[in-house]
Order: sequence, then C-alpha cells, then structure tokens
Amino acid sequence: MILTTRCKEAIKTALAMTIAYGIALSMAWDRPYWAGLAVAVVSLSSIGQSVNKAAFRMFGTLVAMVVSLVIIALFAQQRWAFILFLTAYAGFCTYMMSGSKRAYFWQVSCFVAIIICIDGGTDPVNAFDTAILRAEQTGLGILVYSLIAIFLWPSSSRDLFNAATTDLACSQSQFYQACLGLAKGQGDEQEIQRLAAQVVQARTRFDQLLDVAEIDSSEVWELRRPWRQYQRQDKELMQALERWRESLAEVQVLDLQRLLPKLETFAAELDGRLAQIARMLGGDAPERAPQGMDLPFDRDALGSLSHFQTAALVVSRSHMLQLEQLTRSMFETVSELKGFSTARASSSPSIRPTVLFLPDLDRLASVVRFIAIMGVVWLALIYVTALPGGVGLLAFAGSVGIIIANTPQLPVSVLFMPCTTSVLFAAIIYIFVMPKLSSFLGLGLLIFAVTFAICYLFAAPRQAPGKAVGLSLFVTMASISNEQSYNFLIVANTAMMFPLLFLVFGLTAYIPWSPRPERAFLRLLGRFFRSSEYLMSAMRWDTRRTPTRWERWKKAFYEREVATLPAKLATWAPQLDDWVLSTTSMEQVKALMTSLQVLSYRMERLLGECGSPQAQYLVEQLLEDFRAWRIGIQACFQQLATGPAARERETLRKGLNEKLELLEARMQDVVDKACGEQVSNHEAESFYRLLGAYRALSEALVYYAGDAVAIDCVPWREERFA
Repeated sequence: MILTTRCKEAIKTALAMTIAYGIALSMAWDRPYWAGLAVAVVSLSSIGQSVNKAAFRMFGTLVAMVVSLVIIALFAQQRWAFILFLTAYAGFCTYMMSGSKRAYFWQVSCFVAIIICIDGGTDPVNAFDTAILRAEQTGLGILVYSLIAIFLWPSSSRDLFNAATTDLACSQSQFYQACLGLAKGQGDEQEIQRLAAQVVQARTRFDQLLDVAEIDSSEVWELRRPWRQYQRQDKELMQALERWRESLAEVQVLDLQRLLPKLETFAAELDGRLAQIARMLGGDAPERAPQGMDLPFDRDALGSLSHFQTAALVVSRSHMLQLEQLTRSMFETVSELKGFSTARASSSPSIRPTVLFLPDLDRLASVVRFIAIMGVVWLALIYVTALPGGVGLLAFAGSVGIIIANTPQLPVSVLFMPCTTSVLFAAIIYIFVMPKLSSFLGLGLLIFAVTFAICYLFAAPRQAPGKAVGLSLFVTMASISNEQSYNFLIVANTAMMFPLLFLVFGLTAYIPWSPRPERAFLRLLGRFFRSSEYLMSAMRWDTRRTPTRWERWKKAFYEREVATLPAKLATWAPQLDDWVLSTTSMEQVKALMTSLQVLSYRMERLLGECGSPQAQYLVEQLLEDFRAWRIGIQACFQQLATGPAARERETLRKGLNEKLELLEARMQDVVDKACGEQVSNHEAESFYRLLGAYRALSEALVYYAGDAVAIDCVPWREERFA
C-alpha cells in the first residue's frame, strides 16, 4: 500500500502525540498536555523546519523560565508591580517578535512567562515546579517528534532547496534578458513586472529553504557561510537589476550603441555569467570563466548630449558596472559551493553603520495594542468575580493576543469559525467519548485517531492555523491525566471564554489606530510623504555646518521609514474590500504601489549621491538652483501627504519641467566657464550621477501622481459600519 505524503505526516504527528502522552502519564507528570502541545506546534513538513521551530520553542521556554522566576522572586507580594513588570516584558517580546526571523522564539518566551507567572502565583516553590515541569514537557514533546521524524519516513528539504536555487538563478537570468530588451527598445513592461514578481517569489522560497536545509542537510551546513554569502549577493544583484531597470526609462531615447560602443559585448558577457551560474547550481561544470569587461564612453558622441541626458547615461552605466562586479563575485561563490573551484571566493563583509536605536512606529503600535489587551484582561480578573476561564483567560489572551497585535491586517473575525468548530469538536470528544475509556489502550487510540484526523484534514500550508487551533483546544479541553475526572464546567468555561476573548480583541482593535485597511493605507501613505518631505528639507549643501546628533538620528529614522513603508503598504493592499474598491480596481492600487516603490528607490539613490564627494565648484555655482528645485519637490511631498490624488500629473510635470529647463540653462553657463583645474573627470561624473538622481526622483513623482489620480479616495474616508 502506497501512502501519500499527507497521510505519512499525519501518522507521524499522531504517533508522536500518543507516545508523548504515554511517557508523560507513565512518569506521573502533571499536565501532560504540555507535551502534546509541543508535538502539535513543531510538526511541520520537513525535519529542518520541525527542528528549527522546536529549537525556538525550547529556547523560548528556557528564557521564559528565568524571566518568570525573577519576576515572582522580586514582586511576589506586590500585585501591581508584578503585573507591571510582567506586562512590560510581554510588550518587549511583542516588539521583538515583529519583523524578526526569530518571531516564534519571542512568541513562546512571552506566553510561557505569562503561564508560569500566573500558575506559580505567590508560592515560589510552586512557581519553580511549574517552570521545571513546563521545560520537561516541552523537551519531551520535541524529543519524541524529532526521533519519529528522523527514523520514520524522514523528509529532507535538500531536493527542494536545490530546485529553488536553480529556479532563482533562471528567473534572474530571464529578468536580466527582459531588462536588456527594454534597453534596446524591444521590452514589454508588463512582462518585466511579471518576471520581477516571479523573482521575488523564487527568492522568498530560497530564503525559507536555506534556513531549513542548514539543519537537515549536512552538505548545506558545512557550506553555510558561502551559502549565506551567495544569499547576500543574490539580494544585492536583484536590487541592482531593479535600479538599472528604473534608469532605462531615461535613456531609451538615446542611441546607446553609439554612446557605449562595447555595450553588446558587455551585455552578452553578463548574460553568459548568469547562465553559467544557473548551470553550476544545476550540478554541471561551467563552460568558461568570467572575462574582464569595461564599458567606456564614446567621448565625441557624449558631447552632443544635454547635461540631463549625460546624467541619465552616467547613472545607467554605473548600474551596469555594478552588475559586472556582482555577477563576477556570484560566479566565484557558486563555483566554490559546487566544488568547481579550489580558490576561496572573496567575501566582502558588510559594514553596519553605528546608529542609535531607531524605533518602528508600527511595532510600537503592536506593543500598545497588546498591552491594552493584557491590561483589560488583568483588570477583569481582579475586579470581576467568577470570570469564565479564570487565569486561563489570561494565558489564552497572551498566546493569541501577541499574534493578533503583530498581524493587524488579520481581521479578528477570521478566527471565530476555527475556534468555534474546534471547541465544539473537543467538547463532543470530552463529553461523549472519553468517559467510556478505561485504559491507555483506548485513550491512545483516541489520541491517535483525533490527531490523525486533524492533521490530515488541515494538511495544506494555508490551513496551518486551523490545525494548530484544533490540536491545541483538543489537548487543553481533554485535560488528560492519570487521575482523570470529567466536569461539564470545563467545557462550559472554555466555550464562554472565547466570546470574552473576541470581545477584548474587538474593543482594543482601534488602539492606537483604526484597523480598517483603507484607513491604514492612507495613514501609511501620509507617513511616507511626510518622511520624504523631511529628508528633502534636511538635504542642505552648506558643508560648513555640522548636523547635530539629534538631526542625524531623525534623518536615519526617516530614511528607514521611506525604505520600509512601501513593503508595509503592500501587506494592507490585498485586504481592501469590494466596497472600498467600488470605483477603483485592484490593478490601479497595484500600479500605485509599484510607483511608490520606485519613488522609494530613487529617494534612496538621491540620499546616497548627496553623501558622496561632489565637484565643489559646480555645487557652489548651482547651489541656489538646486535649493529651488529641492523646495519645489518638498512642496510636492507636502501636498501628496494629504492623499493619493492630491496632485494632477500634468500640473506636476509642468512645474518640474520648468525648474529642469532653468537648471539646464544655468548648468550650461557654469560648465562653459569651468576649466579643467576646477572640475576633474571623476568629480564631473559624480556630479552627473547626482543630477541624474534628482531628475529620476522628479520623473518618479510625475509617474506616481499619474497613478494616484486614478484612485478615488472618497469612499476610503467615509465612516461605515462593518
């Protein structure tokens, strides 16, 4: 009989759950369902994923033990101080969980600390026993499932990882070829957008499988540093390709073959390198090594261009030279990974800038909401007698509330049906089946059958939350122990506890901001343009004045806002409902998101060019002209902060074109008067990159305004009932 993968994984989880319960009961441990919970949450599709999550759960439990025992030891007799410090630690875990690769570690560290503290109460001995018991049960569940996963139908992610690496390399090669076609005037913008999305999906899958393959594949583990280096290089390559693609719109009108005589040879070499990288990742030896390439200008042809055309060409050429360096480094790294080269690939460790702590407003909002959830439950426990669930209400509020707070895009209503169904299913098992069991044989068969059914029915990755809720509520309501007793109040209290939890989640949903997707979308858009406005106002050319520490901190904060807000907006866009989009299509919203991401990239480029050494003579002569241009762009940002359709495309284009024409005329006069001693070739090229960054930002603003006009924001601002 051939079993499907779905059936095998369900059998492994059910067998591990049954054995974990059997061991815990045979050793007379209290609360054996903690071991069952550990099995339920670490059962994933591959050994690497399971071990990775198991490690986070175990380390999170150990950290929570220490923290909870310290809090109990210090504040056992001081109720409000006890609540304050426990809630503060839970808030810290909430902040660290959001956006972290170790999110599950912080989640476990939070709710386990709450469980130990409320179970331990004011008795230090009881608290210590509870902490040790929690660690023992968690370790037991993890150990049992790990051994079963290793010896029974082991599933490694190695083949999936190899396929993901090849798929990523091929996708990037196709994306490069499409961008090259665009440079020659033969590309299709929609096809390029499709390939870009395909590369993002391939890279996301590669990143996920690399974490897993390091654990369940000894070969990947031994070469983990080169693989991480390749991961960084791949990310840098995609960013460089995106910047190059953005710059092509400004040079398509130029005769690139005449301006860059070696363009065809240069492009063919890059294409060959990407093909060889994909070939090596597929297991085949490279056919040839990379050849050194340069991309010189035709100085005679360059002289016929305007200053802005020269600036656009310089920027596009600099991106292509960066691609040459990155592809060479990636070729060397992959050659080492696959054993085709004995020379170690040169690693260039990234230098992290030393900046102060930069808070994330959205993560702080998650903390505020989670503290509000915990505060409401704490007050209810103190001042409301006979509250359904008792201290268990606080444990559920902590474990579920931290997820609710960190995923504001997730409506609370989507959890209602899974929880209701799971409570009803567990109640039927508890009331009608379990009292008829008299030995562990029958109990074990029940545990196996229920676990298998839940895991089999909720086997799809998108059904993982339903699987976790179903297993968790079953083991919690069953309350299996050696001295088993049955009480209908357990079912009733649990059933009544969830409406209270959903009431608390609903009451705190608007803390600190509205959870409606359209309101969140507009709020984040406003933050993006206010941050951009500040960065433009801070862009001064007066080198005699050194910015203060506070000014540097603010600039670093707003730079990160501009860099991260487009991705945050992308998580809210799919949540917009049909009522909001009655006069706007989702395609128009996606186009707006694309133009906003381009605007973010070009702001980042402009800030980088402003920080590089420039031709001091040209800067001094054109200082007032650049300042006028900067103030104009700053005014555009200020108006766009009020809403997507705050500026018309043609009005904005006309105003920016007037400033560009004035600057072009002024530059011509200044450059004609400049002599060789005043401006070197290197300084002139650096200045042209700066000029190209300004022009690219202006063009991105115009395109954004055009996409924003199509968005009807009137329904977005209307009050309505859900």
